[in-house]
Order: sequence, then structure tokens, then C-alpha cells
Amino acid sequence: MPRYDKFSGRDTIIADEGDVAFTRLNTRLRPDQIRPTEVAGSVNGRMDIDGAWQTRKGIESFGPVLAGNTASIRLLSTPTWKLYSGTVSISSATRSTTTVTVNTSSSHGYSDQTLVYVSGLAGSADPNGNRLITVTSSTQFTFTIAGATGSETYGGTGTVEPAELSSSATTGVYGSCLFSDPSSTNATYIIRATNSEAIAVRLSTGVATSIAYPSGVSIGSNVNLLQVFDKVLIFRPNGLPALEWNGSLSGTPAFTVVTNGTYTQPTYFDAASNTTITDGVVTVTATSHGLAVGDKVYIIDRGASELEEGDVAYTVSEVPGANSFKFYAQVRDMAANLVVVSQKVSSGKGFIHMPSPEFGVYHQRRLWVPYAYNSGNPGSSRNRTDEVIASDVLDYNTFDQLQNQYRVTAGIADYVVGMEPFAEDNLLVFNRHSIHLIRNVGAALTDSVVQVVTNEIGCLARKSILQVGNQVMFLSDNGVYAAAFGDLYNLRGAGVPLSEPINSLIQRINKSYADKAVAAYFNNRYYLAIPLDASTVNNAILIYNFLNQGWESLDTVSEAGWDIQNLIVGDKGGAAALYTVSANGSIHIVDEREEGNDRLSLYAGVSATAYPISSSVTTRQYTFRDLGRKKFSAYELHVESSSSESSDGTISIELENPDATETLSTFAALAGTALPVAEDGSLRGRIGNKRGYGAQLTIVPTNGRPKLRAVKLSAALTDPTITSKT
Repeated sequence: MPRYDKFSGRDTIIADEGDVAFTRLNTRLRPDQIRPTEVAGSVNGRMDIDGAWQTRKGIESFGPVLAGNTASIRLLSTPTWKLYSGTVSISSATRSTTTVTVNTSSSHGYSDQTLVYVSGLAGSADPNGNRLITVTSSTQFTFTIAGATGSETYGGTGTVEPAELSSSATTGVYGSCLFSDPSSTNATYIIRATNSEAIAVRLSTGVATSIAYPSGVSIGSNVNLLQVFDKVLIFRPNGLPALEWNGSLSGTPAFTVVTNGTYTQPTYFDAASNTTITDGVVTVTATSHGLAVGDKVYIIDRGASELEEGDVAYTVSEVPGANSFKFYAQVRDMAANLVVVSQKVSSGKGFIHMPSPEFGVYHQRRLWVPYAYNSGNPGSSRNRTDEVIASDVLDYNTFDQLQNQYRVTAGIADYVVGMEPFAEDNLLVFNRHSIHLIRNVGAALTDSVVQVVTNEIGCLARKSILQVGNQVMFLSDNGVYAAAFGDLYNLRGAGVPLSEPINSLIQRINKSYADKAVAAYFNNRYYLAIPLDASTVNNAILIYNFLNQGWESLDTVSEAGWDIQNLIVGDKGGAAALYTVSANGSIHIVDEREEGNDRLSLYAGVSATAYPISSSVTTRQYTFRDLGRKKFSAYELHVESSSSESSDGTISIELENPDATETLSTFAALAGTALPVAEDGSLRGRIGNKRGYGAQLTIVPTNGRPKLRAVKLSAALTDPTITSKT
């Protein structure tokens, strides 16, 4: 119906307001204060550069699940502990495609979503093992077998009992890391450290290989893994020496305990006529020298040779036997003569082995670790929590106590939380209540200096520290900060957290377990896994989109058993992918499935199961820049279905002053059917002249991954006065 193009002072004005793009999330301000293209709520959504909001891609389970048993004692959502015992006979069991229905001869006594152990049944799709059940009656339950087809009736004499832990079973994962085999261009692995062994999962195939621990060694608390050169180190807590694996999966791969305890200082190789030089090859004869290819040696006394004395290092190139070694030098030939050779000698206090750290970082060919423990088995505490120490170049187990040791404090009681390589020859050290910068950590550390960046802000979670381009990001008590190298000093007091627009979500982080937060950079986004609300594990992800320069979603999974112990960016078919590793050993790929569901493996021994994604978007509040009440009459949505599924969803409105919430309609009701695959449409509906100061729309997809491209609200702006407007 045509509208007037002019209105008098008493006319009712019909106005439209909306958004044709959605770029970022803002939960801090009132919904009527946020700017156009911002949304007041985004759960499990993405806002890409085309300006549309869309349900995120699904999470996909990857690789084999842990085969070990998981306890049947579970903390339910109402939190109640239940202890099951005893064995119940199965009277019959059938399967229809993926669903197995089990009938018991007596009351089984289990609660819904309990893990049980089924045994004794025989059929084509094996139903035995740990199963997460859905209770349908006191004598019946169901579970699913992913990928099963057809139907069958199971034979055998089956029983069901609680899943139990055994001392030899794999009970969970306590740490993980990415490992790239330097001898292969296409061999990348996720290494998972369980209680009884490490497991390497190849990302190109999903095949798992066990890596044994040393005899008598097991892991029962969180550890940190790091690839250094071609090796993988497992840093253990409480002063226990680290474990190392040489990176080879052939034969029977195994970790060993890193050499620890008293360091054997280098000795001089100074036997008479010990050195000859021929065509640039220096051959040194030294009984039981103990050197290996790649070791560094130094000339103490060059004798008649032209070799350089002092700090010039020569690299061992060949070890013909236990009593000789060779290296290269551009000097003239020399017949057998005396040259005094040694490995590097420490500056003063003597070298030490790796001091039993809880974590480490690799920067400028050195291993940097906190210096809280001495080297030993187990190492004794030094009662120093604010010191770090660096290894020798290309030698992760040789540390100089004098030259390479730093104390990083701001004159207050503080302790080291994490470290991050930053801007070439610099290392950032994050304490709990301060940040420090160690400059000039290149070849020689004699010129390095420690500077205080700020003593007003510290780091809450070590694994939240991440360098993205010229910025470093981390989680603090005040939220997430992102600062470029030149802006680091702006963190003093006046710095505004990057997470300021989502401060209400930051306040929901469980601070008692926030130190477990972990971050990764992937697909132009900063992913931060956090323990939300009362959770004691990372159960949600906050996502910052660098292209849109804003936060775009709070990603959640509502299923019990979901946790994110680590985020790892690894290879997948030649492209990068973001992997999650959970405490139960499951590996998942984020943003992988085109369908609007997640395939999750939530418990050890339980195959992946599909769960719907619960997503929603809430617009800003539309007030038409007018403080008076309006009569909201109509709305319009531009929606596009994904390329793989039809789309449906519910539409509701939230009114303020007077406050009211009402479901308006669904996509299918407005269009006559669910939006077909790869189709878009303009969906229009009536609101019924609901009154209020402002209104928001919330769209909750119920099928597929619909893309919301635009929103419009129409309202009558009423003017009850009788005075003419001028």
C-alpha cells in the first residue's frame, strides 16, 4: 500500500529499521546502544566477509577412540553421584540400522546417559564394549553403533554391568602436542600422553602408533608436550625429570628419561699429536670422546694450526669411532700436531642438565624453561618461581647457570606463568601479575637485558598466549588483550582489553579453572577454549574474527562429556585444520562438517554419535532512533539455505517497556515449506502491533545451517500530543 511522503504533526509514521550485514558480537552494551551490523547474541555462529550470519560447520570426530575403560561413576547434570554394581542378564537384543535395543531379564537400575559395559552378544555389527545408553524403561535401554546398516537379532548369552577402571587400562589423556616428522614432508601427528603410554595419531590416515614410557613410569596428572628439534619432550610436574622420544616410529618406539642429576663438565682433548688437517677436514684422536654428529667443539689452544680459538664453535661432522671425530675448517693442511679441543665450558657456576621444568618454549634454537627445580629424580625445589633459564644453542639439555639464567619480577611476589617468542630476538615472559621482555636473545646471551613491560597486568592461562602477526594475545584477569610490539607499554593501566565488547561472557569464565584455557589461531580467527560458568573443564570457545575485527561467537556443545584439553592446528589433506584433544582421548576437527550436526566421541570406547548444533542469533534492539513507544507491525528476513541441507528455524521477538517475549513463526510456516537446499528467500510476517520502546529478533535454526543475510522491522511511531510540530 503506498505511503504518504509527507506527515503532519499528528500523523502516525510507519518506519523501517534493520541490518543488511552482521559483523561482530557485542554483549557489553545495552542492545539499543550497539551499532548497526552488530548483534547482541551469537551462539555457534559465524559472520564471514559476505556479511551474513550462519550456523557454524559441524565438529567431526577423527581417528580411533581410546580403547581403555571409563568409570561408570558419572556426575549428572543435577549433580548427583551414582554408584552402580552387579551384573544383569540380557534377555534379548536387536538392532535396526544404528540403534541397538537391549531388554534385560530384571530391572537394570541404570540412569539415562550412563556408560555401561555390554558383553556376550554375537552379531555382524559388534555391540559389545563400553556403551552410552538411553534408558527407555526399567528393563530396556538403547545405544547406537555408528555406521551400522540393516537389521539383526543378536545371539549369545549377554550381560550388562558397570564399566570399570583397571590399573592397566588407559584412563585418559593428560597432555598433547603436534609433531612434524622432519624426515617426511607429509607426516604430521598428534601425540597424546595417556597414563600408560603415548599415542601418535597420523593426521593423514588416522592410524595410531603406541610409544612406550620407561619401565615403572606412568602419568597421573596434566603434563606439557613440546617438539624440540626432531624430538618430543614430556614435561612433568613436581620436579620430575622430563621424558624424551627421538621422533622415530619404527621398531618399538619409546620415551626415555632425560639425562638428569649432576652434569659431567667437558674435559680437554689434549693427547700429543692428536690433530691432523687435510683438505679442510680436521681429524681429532681422543679416547672415548663421547661426542656425536652435530655437537659443538671449541679450540682452547690451536698449537701450530690456523684454527680459531675462543668462542668460535666447530660442528662435529663425522664420528668414525669411539676414539676419533671430525669437523670442517677453512684452514691450511697440518701434519699430526697437538691442538687442545673441548666442548663449551660454562661461564662460572658450571653447566647443569634440564632443571625438571613443568613446561618450555623453543626460541632462537634454545629451550627456555622456568627454573623452579634442580635437575634430579625427582628434582628438589629451588623455592624460586620467578626465574627462567635458557639452554645452550642446539642443545636442549645443557644449561649455563650464570650466563643464561634470568630473574623476572616487578619487585613484587610473582611467579612465571608462560613465555612467548616475540619479534625476532625478544622473548616475552608472562608472570601472574606482570609482564617482562627479555631483549637480544640471539646467538649470545651476554648482551640480553630484562625489562618490565607492566606490573599491572598478568596472564591467567599459559596456553592462551599466542602470537598472531605482530600481535601477542593472552587471557588476563581483565579479559583478552592483544598488543603489537610497539604498543606493549600501552598495557600500563590505560590498555583496553580486546574482549571489552564481550565482557559479560568473560565474566562467566570459571576463574578457579581459567588456567586451563587454551588458544589457537586458525582461518583468520583466534579461538579461545574456556571453562564457562560452573564447568571445571574447557567446555566453550570464544572466537575473534580478524577480518571483521570483532568477536563473532560463543561456541558450545551441550552434551555431557565434552571438553577441550588442547587446540592444535595441524595438516589435513594438504590444508590446515583445527583439532581439539579431550581428556578422554578423543580428537575432533572443528568447522569440518557441512551438515548442521556434530559427530562427537565423548567417552573412551564409545563410537562417535551425531548431535544437533544448537545455534542462535539475536539482533540489536531496533528503536528507530526514537524514545517513544512504537507499534511493531511486521518483520522481514532474507535467509539462504546451505548447499547440503534444507533449512528451518524459529523466529521470536523480545520487546522492552513493556517487556514481552513471543514466538512469531518458523521458516516453514512463512514459506509454506522448509527452505530447500541452496535456495534463498525473503520471509515476511506480521507482529500484530505489539507495543514497546524497542524490539529484537532472535532466530534459532532447527534444521540445517541457514544463513541470515538481512533483517527488517516495521513499526508505527505514534505521537499522542495535540501540539503541531514545526
